[in-house]
Amino acid sequence: MVLLGVVAASLIVLGVMNPHLIVAANTPSGGDMGAHVLAPAYLRDALLPTGRVLGWSNSWFAGFPIFYFYFPLPSLVIVLLDTVLPYGVAFKVVTVLGLLAMPPAAYVLARSLRFSRLTSMMAAAAAAAFVFMESYTIYGGNIASTLAGEFSYSWSFALSLVYLGLLIRAVRDDRKWVPWAAAALAAAALSHVLTTMIVVLASVPILLWRHGAKRAPVVWGWGFAIAGFWALPLVIRIGLTSDMAWSPLREWYQLFPVEIWIMLLPAAVGAVWGLRRTVRLAPVIFLTLIPLLYYWLPILLPAWLPEIFTNPRWKLWNGRWLPFWYFGVYFLGGIGAGLGLQVLLRRLPERLSAWWPRMLLLVGGGVAYAVVSQVERAPRWAAFVALVPFAIGLLGSVQLPSRVMARSMAALVGVVVIAGGGLAGVSFVDGWARWNYVGYEGKEGWAEYQALMTQIDQLPPGRVQWEANSELNRYGTPMALMLFPYWSETHPSMEGLFFESSITTPFHFLNAGETSFKPSNPIPGLRYHSFDLDRGLAHLAVYDVRYYVTFTDEAEAEAEAHPALAEVGRADPFVIWELPAGSLVDVASKQPAVYQPETVAAASSQTVPAPARPLTFNEFALEWYDDLELLDRWVVEEGPADWPRVGSVSEVPDLALAGSGAVTDVRLEDHRISFTTTAVGLPHLVKVSYFPNWTAEGAEGPFRATPSLMVVIPTESDVVLEFRRTAAENVGMGLTVIGLALLALSGWRRRKAA
Repeated sequence: MVLLGVVAASLIVLGVMNPHLIVAANTPSGGDMGAHVLAPAYLRDALLPTGRVLGWSNSWFAGFPIFYFYFPLPSLVIVLLDTVLPYGVAFKVVTVLGLLAMPPAAYVLARSLRFSRLTSMMAAAAAAAFVFMESYTIYGGNIASTLAGEFSYSWSFALSLVYLGLLIRAVRDDRKWVPWAAAALAAAALSHVLTTMIVVLASVPILLWRHGAKRAPVVWGWGFAIAGFWALPLVIRIGLTSDMAWSPLREWYQLFPVEIWIMLLPAAVGAVWGLRRTVRLAPVIFLTLIPLLYYWLPILLPAWLPEIFTNPRWKLWNGRWLPFWYFGVYFLGGIGAGLGLQVLLRRLPERLSAWWPRMLLLVGGGVAYAVVSQVERAPRWAAFVALVPFAIGLLGSVQLPSRVMARSMAALVGVVVIAGGGLAGVSFVDGWARWNYVGYEGKEGWAEYQALMTQIDQLPPGRVQWEANSELNRYGTPMALMLFPYWSETHPSMEGLFFESSITTPFHFLNAGETSFKPSNPIPGLRYHSFDLDRGLAHLAVYDVRYYVTFTDEAEAEAEAHPALAEVGRADPFVIWELPAGSLVDVASKQPAVYQPETVAAASSQTVPAPARPLTFNEFALEWYDDLELLDRWVVEEGPADWPRVGSVSEVPDLALAGSGAVTDVRLEDHRISFTTTAVGLPHLVKVSYFPNWTAEGAEGPFRATPSLMVVIPTESDVVLEFRRTAAENVGMGLTVIGLALLALSGWRRRKAA
């Protein structure tokens, strides 16, 4: 009965996801999900065959480090399933697994807290109700966020619950659970780092328990070691992520959406009642409350604290932890409902007339059927599942003792009512699932979209800048054109999905603003310029963009009138324009300079003046990029001692270099750039995004250069840049080998002892 109840909760979730479309062989679309399809395919085709999981991709943002700042485990599972399933099916299956795992994960956590099977089933049902929340669509953990592209978050969310339950068992019950807790923690981290951060923070109180100070740190260290191949490079390179400057949430309704109101009282009862029964519930309560504290922390801290505490644009957006508050309310509410139901069932006599369990089945099944059948968008089979207890009560032969029967059937009915009741608020997520899972091929605009991709694929290789517009959603997602490199390997898109992963991201969005009539301008605080093709083309040349794709009539008219653009393809409503010929590698005509930060005193009207702070190189580069006259006067973050030093854009010198030369045989590959030059000794700008893993042979450097590219100084005519592993990757892989070896050794010892 327990298995049936938990499975029923997951099946109710699956029913909303349009399972018949999940097994359709197509290319999933919708929100960010429609662009996510590129990364696992690249992992399969380019990274794994060369023995890599982390690596470099030229697909987006003039190149970016792929999987360094995003999460590899779900993509690895997609690649694994792709060996037996069509790629689109494998991808869709993985996107729903995190949601389907939520009820079983909640059940495992509740059982680890030593609650009864009945109470744990109620918690599992409440977890199913949680994923139906529609009051938010991006924070993570629910169906809406998952369909928007946050399926890795759902994976990590479920795994983090399992980790917390196993850690509690490892500390309170038996240390044999330590390896399992470590493995669950590593899996959670490899699926999403933000969920892992909060669940580790929530488990800190466990240090106060007996054995907690010994076993919890072992689990944390072991889990980090298993994930070390990814986690260590992430920690070391985190400073090279782009800050999207999300503004913090501030409103009360975001903390208390209507959907959780009905669960607040049961949650309070469950928290108090459950904590009186067992201290094991304390970490779960702490996990529930942490998001409330963090929600207001950047707003309530006193202004005299250092900026790192008071700056509202923290990289860890306060909305990203809110799902744990919502889940905690549902989970504790399920615990409260289960404990209350237990008390009622215990008051039943040991033996009753056979009519009593029948009446319980009839009434409970009828109520469940009435609730589910009234939900407009509930799948038909869910109503029939709810009707099963009614049918058993009407036709079945009651042979079991009354209390056992009542207990089992009450639990099953409770699961159906709680999880099915969560469907009552569903209004759009099933439609979203249908939109995503019919795929690009199922959209009315598929023929137009396919024609564009065919046109691009027939052109010579080159980067593509496309006009951003929300109406592109008719092709599956506003991000549909991010998949140029998915459909055509030789045509990277300047815009991509993993915004934080590339230091080129803010500069791209400035370019998009200059070449689009309705750009998204997603990063607040940048100095955007409205549609300005002259300015946009100057900036696109910096990134060696070869093609510009217009979507609106306005942009097409401007492009047609511009003398520098030539039409090379048309797939209405899209038009493809070729930019003036450029090169991936340019020889310097002006003397580059080195940025030496100067102290910029921030004006302040506060009683305590804000501390002075020099501009970061990225901030300096943004100012530099805004002045078109500086685009051929490169500035680097570090450089030779004889190069001039500057502290502001006004100091960038305009000094012509003696000598010139030509660059030929330029080749851009997945992890390699090569060229031949006659300008040995002169600085060369390589128009690929900077990352420390790039190393040069036959040249000094590479040096990080404005805006986000690389400068090398050739010492030989043939220059090769390779993306290589550094100490961060090598040590991280060593940690993973050690962590997995210890895991295997632990399993061998347990088997031998048994």
